[in-house]
Amino acid sequence: MRTRTLSRTSVAAHSLALATVNALTFLTGLWLAFSPFQLDQQLSGGGFNGYWNDVLVGTVVVLCGAAQLVAPATAHVWRPVLPLAGAWLIVAPTALGYNDGTPAPATTTSDVASGAVVLTLWAIGVAVLSRALHDRSKR
Repeated sequence: MRTRTLSRTSVAAHSLALATVNALTFLTGLWLAFSPFQLDQQLSGGGFNGYWNDVLVGTVVVLCGAAQLVAPATAHVWRPVLPLAGAWLIVAPTALGYNDGTPAPATTTSDVASGAVVLTLWAIGVAVLSRALHDRSKR
């Protein structure tokens, strides 16, 4: 009887941890999607600029976070997108030339910090899932 109680507690802890990670991922995506309006970005870079990059990548991160919150069983489909989005956010200021012409330090800092947060949350989510699978295999 005690084993069942511990395993239920373990499952609840893993579920809560994953829900927290997914909610924070969702909120990070919201920040990205709305940061161009908050930071008053003036078309940083040329062509496809920081404004649209943040809106599009933020929307992708919001969708990933929301999908993982709503349907955790199908979260494995969305999970590989997050490290790509996080890495892109870190290199986007250089790749898209955010600081060409008019400097855009707020946009650059926001993207790099958001990318680091997305990567960190992804790593924590993978660690929690690995731990949950390890605990499940011990039963």
